[in-house]
Amino acid sequence: MDYFEMLLEIYQESENGEKLYKLFQDDWEIFLNEQIAYNLISIAVPYSKNKKYCRKVKTDLVSNLWESFKEEIKHNNRFFPKFQSFQLDHFKEWLRELKNENLKKRFLYRARISDDKQLIPKENMGKPPAKLIKSGGRANPVGISYLYTATNKKTAIAEVRPHKGEVITIAKIKIIKKLILADLRNPRLDTSPFAIPNMQIDEIFKYINLLQHFSKELSKPVVPKEAYLEYLPTQYLSELIKDIGYDGFIFKSSVANGDNIVLFSEDKIKIDNIELYSIDNITFNAVTKNE
Repeated sequence: MDYFEMLLEIYQESENGEKLYKLFQDDWEIFLNEQIAYNLISIAVPYSKNKKYCRKVKTDLVSNLWESFKEEIKHNNRFFPKFQSFQLDHFKEWLRELKNENLKKRFLYRARISDDKQLIPKENMGKPPAKLIKSGGRANPVGISYLYTATNKKTAIAEVRPHKGEVITIAKIKIIKKLILADLRNPRLDTSPFAIPNMQIDEIFKYINLLQHFSKELSKPVVPKEAYLEYLPTQYLSELIKDIGYDGFIFKSSVANGDNIVLFSEDKIKIDNIELYSIDNITFNAVTKNE
């Protein structure tokens, strides 16, 4: 009961609002489904049953906060950013609360385009040498080498954006020690609003939603010519994840149905096998964009 009362602090009654159980489920995902949310809230907060509520904290304020963070990293202060609306130490606390994904699969996959259409040697399918990293990725800055992998072959292939007729080398990577991964596929689902005591509920709402924006940013398609700037915010936050002590992190692919895993080192994996694939078909999907 006390927990629900704590969450209730960021809502207020509103004739044009929504039922409390639906807001709780949308904002926190602490129940398995909406039916369970309805049943439990009806018992725990019975006076809310015939009322409607709205948020005191507007979700667009958090969106604006995320955009301000990106602007600061990209155009103002890259190495010593100044954040007026949130504290970096608090954000790191929430990064620590991310679910530690325990992979049920024993293998990951990495793809590389074979320029000479020959199988790339196994020893060249791991992390590239740091001195050869001339451009940054979603996670790594220029000059820092991480290993980008996927949970299945199709996702690994899609992530290298091949053209029809190109040849791809796929490395099957065996996990030899337990990986400690920050799960960024759905932070709202995997972090609890009750995890960090003595923090105001509006602050909790803010930081969990910032994590959700970080998750979406990782999975957002980026035009190659804009990647240099667009990747800077996720590179910065990737460094925070590494500093906390994770081996890497997992996030949804922006180009396929599988997941991507970024590993900061190769200490807990080894290349098990390599195969050669030829790209014989590529499917594109386009949507109308209104100006």
